[in-house]
Formats: sequence, structure tokens, C-alpha cells
Amino acid sequence: AQVPPAPVPADRRRSLKPLAAVLAVVVLLTLGGVAYQAWVREEPNPGAVSPTQSAASPQPSAAPQPSITASATSPSSPGFVLPAGWRMRDDGTGFAIPVPANWKFSRDDAGRPQWRDPRTGTFLLIDQTRHPKADPVQDWLTNETARRDGYRDYQRIRIEAVAYFDRAADWEFTYTSGSGTRLHVLNRGFVTAPDQAYSIYWSTRAGLWSAELARLQVVFAGFRPART
Repeated sequence: AQVPPAPVPADRRRSLKPLAAVLAVVVLLTLGGVAYQAWVREEPNPGAVSPTQSAASPQPSAAPQPSITASATSPSSPGFVLPAGWRMRDDGTGFAIPVPANWKFSRDDAGRPQWRDPRTGTFLLIDQTRHPKADPVQDWLTNETARRDGYRDYQRIRIEAVAYFDRAADWEFTYTSGSGTRLHVLNRGFVTAPDQAYSIYWSTRAGLWSAELARLQVVFAGFRPART
């Protein structure tokens, strides 16, 4: 029979705690660096970043909900006019994006910038990479296969190519958050240069999707990449 290892003396256990903490930080930094090399890194954890459901949260409608159309979401041009109550925001990496002035800025666990409506919980997250994949549609299909099980009651609405910058694809779906809120997401991945790609992740309560479409169109129309 195996002899169980001798217990670690209390003083040694105390001495190991700082080392364990340092090693944990090193591991997290290493994993974070690796994750940032992917075309589109792990999406926000559904339970961690989904808006908090309130008693007044509207229930999702049974009727089909409209989607963004490519013709309404062309990238930023000299003719783009920032609407009243909006500001151009950035995170210091070179891109700029229109965001409602009262939205709160933060970063997720992977360091990605995000802005959230403090009233409704609708939020916008930007991801980027210097190593784009050749086919955004296929990349979303691959991501869906790998990650759909992480979304409770996941339902795909569409994955399709759209006309946006050099090449792009939309992944639109709904799921139920850990708090029981039905959410509607559009994740647009797009390439702006041979060494630059982004994704714009837009999430809102399902019952607010139609009302929020006009704001999403402003986001798409006003986005300015670091390089094209």
C-alpha cells in the first residue's frame, strides 16, 4: 500500500504561499499572452458579463427579430457624422469607435476593452489580432463548434459573410445568461489589413434587440481601425 506523504510543516506551508501566488500570476500572464495571438480569443464568459436581470427586464418576443443588414453598416467614411450624445473612444491601441457618452468603460479578464450601458446592460466589446484568419465565415463556424456548449440554450440566428472593410462575417445568436436573462448577440469579425483584424461583440437583452439596432449601426458605421 502506498504511504501517504508526510504533512508539510506549518512554517513551510506559510513560506510556500508567496511562491504559489507568484507562480499563479506567471501562469495567468503566460496564458493571456498566448490567448491574444488567436484571431478571436475566447468570448466573454456568458455568466460573467451578461447584464444583470432586473424585475423590469422585458421578456423576449416570440416573433422573429430584425438583423443588421450589410448595406446599413458600411465602415467609417469622411461623411460619417457623430450623433449628439456620442463620443469617439479608444483604448490606446490605435482604433477608434463611437460610443454613447454615458456608457461605462472597463476591461474584461483578458484585458479587452468594453463599454456598457449602465441603464440597460447592453454592452460592446472590442477584440483584435495581428494575425487574421483567411476566412472569417469558417473561423466563426469553427468557434461555434468549440464554444456553443458554453452558452446555455444557445440558438444560432446566422453565420454569414457581410460587406465590411476587406472581408467580414457576422455570428448572430441568442442564449440564456446565468441569471436567466435571454440575450441577443452579434459578433462581427473583420479584417482591415493583412496584419490586422477585429471583432465587435454587441450584446443586449433579447427584448431590447430591435430598439438597440440603430445604435449598433452607428458603431459599425463609425469604427476606425488602426490600420487598413
